[in-house]
Amino acid sequence: MAGLERVKTESLRSQVYVQLKNKLMEGVWKVGDKLPSENELCSTFGVSRVTVRAAIQQLEILGLVETKHGGGTFVRDFSSIDAVDTFHPLVQLSRNQDIITVLEYRKVIEKGTIGLAVKNVTAKDLAYLEETFEKMKSCTDDPAKEAEADLQFHLRIAHMARNPIIKKVYTLINEILSTAMVDIVKLLGCELGLSYHRKIIDALKAGDKARCEALMDEHIDKTIQAALTAAPQKA
Repeated sequence: MAGLERVKTESLRSQVYVQLKNKLMEGVWKVGDKLPSENELCSTFGVSRVTVRAAIQQLEILGLVETKHGGGTFVRDFSSIDAVDTFHPLVQLSRNQDIITVLEYRKVIEKGTIGLAVKNVTAKDLAYLEETFEKMKSCTDDPAKEAEADLQFHLRIAHMARNPIIKKVYTLINEILSTAMVDIVKLLGCELGLSYHRKIIDALKAGDKARCEALMDEHIDKTIQAALTAAPQKA
């Protein structure tokens, strides 16, 4: 159906969402068109209704579609989004300067986030962070995969904060963060990030809030400095 592919078992909602969003961006479905039914999408992707509904909900959050009760899901006119909202996830980042913009945002929010997370950390959280850290180490030759593991590391900390607003914001700007992280890895490599992620895990294990906050702040600050230094060479 319209070039859509069956998805893998990992991150089902995300994979369905990305494929549907890409088709919308390509104009496969025009404004006012009705998307295939849930049953059709479930069959096409090989996933459950829950997964399809979650993906469609994310499209609704971005303002790409609207669901009418009992009538299906329809494409909205999102052509003016990038003209009115420069921080919308559909807007294409312009590399180096926008990397700095994203990092500045992260510097503000992630220090406070880890300060909340440290008091809620569980053995399961630590095991997940360790596993994700190992993934980062194992794919340093693949910027996209390394950046994805990096993003999952920080998303887990956001979830550990147990704050629904923080989680919601991360969901809304997930694509911006993902794009920026790939660009950061390509620009700077992995060594700096790996060093700080190891220290952050150890500080979380120790339950040291002050050190967690200091490390996160320093981690992002040094990344900003490195990006600023590297930017002219990559221009």
